[in-house]
Amino acid sequence: MKHTDELTQLLRLRRLREDAARLDFQRHRETRDAAQAAVTAREAEVARLRHERHSLVQRAGHEHAPAMPRLGIFTSTRREMLDDLLERAEYALIDDEESLTEAQDALDAAQAAWQREMARCEAVQMLRDRVQRDARWADAARAERELDASKRLAGWEAVR
Repeated sequence: MKHTDELTQLLRLRRLREDAARLDFQRHRETRDAAQAAVTAREAEVARLRHERHSLVQRAGHEHAPAMPRLGIFTSTRREMLDDLLERAEYALIDDEESLTEAQDALDAAQAAWQREMARCEAVQMLRDRVQRDARWADAARAERELDASKRLAGWEAVR
């Protein structure tokens, strides 16, 4: 029974480690999801700025062409501002994508650690189950031998 108690204690420790690894995995998954959301939002911002810039160029070339001498400076200033915002958004998108890659790598490592802890926990569980089964089998065999011995002893006493 001593081995079973030790294995039960080891199993409790392994389960605690498995729980900690699972929580770490969940935390990394939330971080990765937040990074993915940031990339998606940044991609939408870049697309919006590109569309806005394209629309400005189209309007300046077609709709506002007659008024271009008066609106040219405003259109030029707005286009430069959009170009600057677009450039900043594209650089921020690159940074967000790098953060997403790092978050995914951390998530993969956390998942591998969690799987290792689950495997270790399962190995200890199987070992404890086998030790308990072997102990029950040994107890049953010992009880059977004792029963046989007591029957033989009773038979010898009856002969006397």
